Amino acid sequence: MGLISTIRTSCRDCYKCVRSCPVKAIRVTDGHAEVVDSRCIADGRCVTICPQNAKKIESHIERVQQFLDSGASVAVSLAPSAAAAFELKDVGQLVSGLRKLGFQYIEETAEGAEWVAKEHLRLIGTGNLPVITSCCPAVVNLLEIYYPDLLPYLAPVVSPMVAHGRILKARYGAAAKVVFIGPCIAKKGEEPRSGAIDAVLTFAELATLFELAKLEPARLEADRFDGIRTGKAQAFPSPGGLARTVALSTDLMSQDILSIDGLDESIAFLERFHEAKNGLKLIELLACRGGCLAGPGMGGDESLFSRRERLLKYAEQRRAEMEGDSAHPASPLMARRYTPKPLAISAKVPEEEINKILARTGKFKPEDELNCGACGYNSCREKAVAIANGMAEVDMCIPYMRAKAESKAHLICQMTPNAIFVVDQELRILEVNPAAEQRFVCRQEQVVGRKLSTIIDPQDFERVLRTKELVTGEVGFPNYGMVAWQAVFYVEKEGVLIGIFADITKEKQQKERLDRVTEETLEKAQEVIDKQMRVAQEIAGLLGETTAETKVQLTRLMKLISNEEEKLR
Repeated sequence: MGLISTIRTSCRDCYKCVRSCPVKAIRVTDGHAEVVDSRCIADGRCVTICPQNAKKIESHIERVQQFLDSGASVAVSLAPSAAAAFELKDVGQLVSGLRKLGFQYIEETAEGAEWVAKEHLRLIGTGNLPVITSCCPAVVNLLEIYYPDLLPYLAPVVSPMVAHGRILKARYGAAAKVVFIGPCIAKKGEEPRSGAIDAVLTFAELATLFELAKLEPARLEADRFDGIRTGKAQAFPSPGGLARTVALSTDLMSQDILSIDGLDESIAFLERFHEAKNGLKLIELLACRGGCLAGPGMGGDESLFSRRERLLKYAEQRRAEMEGDSAHPASPLMARRYTPKPLAISAKVPEEEINKILARTGKFKPEDELNCGACGYNSCREKAVAIANGMAEVDMCIPYMRAKAESKAHLICQMTPNAIFVVDQELRILEVNPAAEQRFVCRQEQVVGRKLSTIIDPQDFERVLRTKELVTGEVGFPNYGMVAWQAVFYVEKEGVLIGIFADITKEKQQKERLDRVTEETLEKAQEVIDKQMRVAQEIAGLLGETTAETKVQLTRLMKLISNEEEKLR
């Protein structure tokens, strides 16, 4: 699993991440948008803009908890943007909270940032110009993957996180575990190759740790940071922070220092780098618009202005505290190398194949190409190329899918045997389908615009217009020799009424015939029953008379026999 993964059950065909990804590192498969690791620069924009929270960042919470439970020495490198991420009276309250979680040493990444800034200043002095800053790991990823030819201009300097991690390893021993805590997702990708950082937590993950431990830093007493204190690099996370740390001018009128925040803006600059580089000494590129204060791991929804105000206030406070303090350790190892990771060059998609793909979405000529960008690509042709390269799907074209749905709906309306009337709120006919034309002996071009009352009784439509409720039931149309089952309803969005009439005349006639047969059968059955009852009664009467006569004769016979026996005696 990569640094950013997709929760497939939550990903719902919105393509917002595709639209937002500046390097199009999102592949859509079966309607689900997934990050392609080899293309991803880990800026995290897809995470922050996903409306369904379907993007999941690799979590280091469990790893850090294991460090704390193991009894090992665990040191924290806390990014200066922490002052902006947590709304506290004093950043020292955050230090207290970290100690209660079990961290043994808590230091500021600003110490490493100060050394990184100095190294950039030294590189400027060598005359190999211009120098692109190396502090933002997402920008480093961007150059390694998409602009490897510009790597010679990228400062061969580690990031502030790595610089400080090396300081902490030297200070507390190589066995100590170093955890960086900051606003950046890309730092998690930088960690494995740094050799100085053992885990990376975002501020959002730190907030989760506080919640699990039922800790509220705002209720704690402030504590002091460990290690060497610095007051120069606390504003490092804001645009132009590196230059300000070494007192370089970041004024808009400065012609040799350029600070750009935001990936779209950075990419636009890199595209014309060779024509724009002349006269520049230092080019600071930050992936997040607003700098690290807008990092995807900041957590919360506070405005960038509020965060910046709190950070600058904290930076000013630290500068005042450190006035005249010049204590510094030896410079850490600052050098690093870059690895070009250019994407495999795909074979150029033939024009014929592009046209075939475009035709699948109903685009046969240039004017058919809407280029709306709903799919996430800037043009229909760009999306067709993405489909050819396995990065997109045909069904991502929203206008095409809508037209497809509408054409199906239209086909159903045209082919259904049920009559359909569409009328406006004044009960004027807007549309009738072929079945309605046949059943009600009318033609659409003749009745459109006329009152519905000229065709049928509109009382049920009037009722629906008043109540906005569905009306159903059987209704007869003697003038047209038809009985129908109707459904009349109001479409609020369009402000129209629709009546659907299913012809049940044959079924009605069949039912009436069945009813007549049933009635006749019942009558005949009753006649038979009555006749049988009369016969039974007549038979019973005859049987009764015969039985009485038989009884008299038998009685006489018995007496005669009895008298004869007495005489014989």
